[in-house]
Amino acid sequence: MEMDETFRLAQEDTNFIRERRNLLYTFGATRLPYVCLSEAADNPELVLIRSGEVLADKPQIALPGEMFSFEGFEEFMEHLTTDEPVVALARRISMPPSKYVNTSSGELRETGPLSAAIERVVNRLENENDVRAGVISAPDKVWGLSVLLYVGSQVARSAQSNVQEHFEHLRLRGR
Repeated sequence: MEMDETFRLAQEDTNFIRERRNLLYTFGATRLPYVCLSEAADNPELVLIRSGEVLADKPQIALPGEMFSFEGFEEFMEHLTTDEPVVALARRISMPPSKYVNTSSGELRETGPLSAAIERVVNRLENENDVRAGVISAPDKVWGLSVLLYVGSQVARSAQSNVQEHFEHLRLRGR
């Protein structure tokens, strides 16, 4: 699949069902647990439930020449038929320079409609009072990119607060 087609599929068919309630940390790395649900590409009656966590380094002010680092997204990259580097992908979704490490905990398979599986996962997280885990529905072929889009949305949501906290910290230290 070409990069543009892959990105368009992920943008159009990814849904953030439940987002992390807290903002990302300003002065440390943040763990972003997620559950990503997809209909199996070869069998729409089969739901794939992937759990994992992305570790996002603490935010930093972008300086010219800083690079991105993505680990644990290799499975997604296998679906591309282009040699376009991950950095180009990062620029397309405006990720700040940093390091993002995805660790997948595995995959469960359930039969039944996707909507029922989503409801079960959301209810379980609510019952456990888990305010950190996000729930994403995504096409099977681009689920890794969908997770990356989720992380990007959380980074964007936290950016203004992170910048304010950083400058307040500098002000209190007399810099």
